[in-house]
Amino acid sequence: MRRPIALVLGLLLAAACGGEAPPASRGSPAEPSPGEPTPTRASPASLPGASCRGRGGGSPRNIPDFVNVDVERRAGVERVTFQFRPRDAGLSRPPSHFVKFAETLSTGGEGAPAEVEGQTFVVVVFSAFGVDLSGEQPVQIYTGPTELKPGFGTVLELEQLGDFEATVTWAIGLSRKACFVVDARPDRLVLEFPSS
Repeated sequence: MRRPIALVLGLLLAAACGGEAPPASRGSPAEPSPGEPTPTRASPASLPGASCRGRGGGSPRNIPDFVNVDVERRAGVERVTFQFRPRDAGLSRPPSHFVKFAETLSTGGEGAPAEVEGQTFVVVVFSAFGVDLSGEQPVQIYTGPTELKPGFGTVLELEQLGDFEATVTWAIGLSRKACFVVDARPDRLVLEFPSS
């Protein structure tokens, strides 16, 4: 009986430590394993399919241009949207991405502590070009703000932490730990949080 359990644990660890994570999508929230702490539930409301677990996925072949970030609140949902301009129309998977809670924040280049308003933070990392380095001079692709302060009930602030070698990192400061829904597509990465 020990050998099958060890084999299953080995496969789970291998899947967690290497390879590409499965694409994030809407669906029912993942249930915690026995003995694993139950994720903090979003309160006062939660969204169908929301989870507090880190998740990611996408294709390393899809490295689009990062063109915009938008924040909106509607019908009890606070939505953060990172928008892309795909370079290859034939790719149907989103760019590589990972989204997770973090206790501390630091800038990508210098590693200096980052100051973002909030009680807890979600870090969003995705493969995309924010700067075009193909010519003699760098050309900014993403020309929008690197800091947004919507001051919603849950989403308080967004700040770009880094843009280096086609890897873009943003932090989202929240008023509380609110489980989120991720919707990843070739032209956008959307996070939804329940409004406080």
